[in-house]
Amino acid sequence: MSFGLSAFAELPFASSDRNRSIEELIRDTAVVALGNLSTTGKNVFSERVHNVEEIKLPALLLYKRELESEPIVMNSARTVEKNLIIHVEGYVKQNTGYEDKVDDISQEVEEAFYSNRLLNDLVLDSFLTNTEIEYESEGDNPLARVVMDFQVVYHHKEGIL
Repeated sequence: MSFGLSAFAELPFASSDRNRSIEELIRDTAVVALGNLSTTGKNVFSERVHNVEEIKLPALLLYKRELESEPIVMNSARTVEKNLIIHVEGYVKQNTGYEDKVDDISQEVEEAFYSNRLLNDLVLDSFLTNTEIEYESEGDNPLARVVMDFQVVYHHKEGIL
């Protein structure tokens, strides 16, 4: 696949589903990609409003974190480059082995993104930009959290989402 300016015109710009934004399609594609990992199974939630204490763990939360845009072709029908940060949080709550489980989740999430880094050809690229691991020891079972940020790069014609 070429990544020159002429290739941008060939990319899908969510034209197949006019009722949904490209960001929604990207998020939903990422949820599907992460929806059957051996560590978290189908416990993938695409909205940050879920209370971690109320969902079955281990689990993943996935949501948009940040969106930057910049015009890259300046004419009457400008092409805009967008950089979307998809924030993936993995949670584990157990007495022992939680550090290994967090490592397994991190590896599986990375592999899932890398195996479909163009997110079904919706984007030009996606890649891991940051990983943080946190531990909380309050209560009976320690809570471990891995936070991974993936940058997703895509282009669209201005006014067409």
